Amino acid sequence: MFNIDAWEEQFAVIITKKLNELKLSGNDREEARIKIETFLYESIDKFETTYKAENEREANYGFSLKNFGADFFEIFGELKQHVPIITEDILNFLEEEENRDSIKEYILAQINSYTDSTFQKLDYTRYQDILFSYNALTKEKCKKIISKQIHDITKEQTILNIILGLALLSILLFLWSNKTLSPYKITICILAILHVLVLGVFLPMIAIDARISSMELQLMGEPIVFKDQVLYYKSKSIMEVANVMLSQGKIKIILVGILVVLFSVIFPLVKLISSVLLLFNHSLKNNKVIRFMVFKSGKWSMADVFVVAIFMAYIGFSGIISSQLTQLENVSNHLDILTTNQSELQNGFFFFMAFVLCSIFVSQSIQKYINFKKAL
Repeated sequence: MFNIDAWEEQFAVIITKKLNELKLSGNDREEARIKIETFLYESIDKFETTYKAENEREANYGFSLKNFGADFFEIFGELKQHVPIITEDILNFLEEEENRDSIKEYILAQINSYTDSTFQKLDYTRYQDILFSYNALTKEKCKKIISKQIHDITKEQTILNIILGLALLSILLFLWSNKTLSPYKITICILAILHVLVLGVFLPMIAIDARISSMELQLMGEPIVFKDQVLYYKSKSIMEVANVMLSQGKIKIILVGILVVLFSVIFPLVKLISSVLLLFNHSLKNNKVIRFMVFKSGKWSMADVFVVAIFMAYIGFSGIISSQLTQLENVSNHLDILTTNQSELQNGFFFFMAFVLCSIFVSQSIQKYINFKKAL
């Protein structure tokens, strides 16, 4: 939609179609005759008026010999008498296929010349590289290949997510249902949620996707249509967001990036490591730092707050985008626009949320195990 070459292509299709449909016979020929004759008569009248006005400005003593000669010899009247003949010649000219092709080439050349002088030339290097990388000759073919690959990847991700979810749930149920807790069983659970944490940190959490599904306007009774036009798309993981912040070079943004890494990556990892150390080294059970990280860091790690913030950000972005897209649909009565908001929470959010919930469960299990050892 923002590519002038794409507009040129659609203009060319419409112009070619209209010229091919041009049939100057019967009523159509008579209507064309009237329009051409009217245009020629008006053009001659305008030329006569301009011609005489120019001569009067150059005349000496208010008399123009040129105007006198034009009136005496009835030059403009003679031209008007030849209008029907000229009109017939024009109609015959338009009926010939070769002449139509020449007219079409001329119009397209003028459009191309206008766009070249008005808009900057587009660099298609990246575009050609994409076609080459997917071994596709056309844009349509490339889009089909990419769409199929996305579909296949999404299907595989769904299957893997289900498997991971069932595996994690099975481990938790086994740990919860088994009355006899041991460091090894809890460690297995910790390793499982560590895997979930890694996925939650490195996989995208939110996809902000605003696009125009369809935009249509009429030109000479023919539709100009653009479909599935992406206006904005951004999908980032926690680590990608942190990396962007840390690379900005501004102290305030860098500080926020450090806090994101601290509370969403370092803090959870230290908590899991502390949990394993406490399980296998009972002498650490009175260590204030270890006990804080295992049992009390949940309220300070901000992980649960971070999940809620991500969710609320998604709702906020989704609402803003939907509102703006609705306004775009009402921009003009002559322009049909259908917009869609395809923003969604992605796998990273759900994995990170699973980590938050599972880490609480592990803390309770460790506390239960310690209480059990004390009872012995």
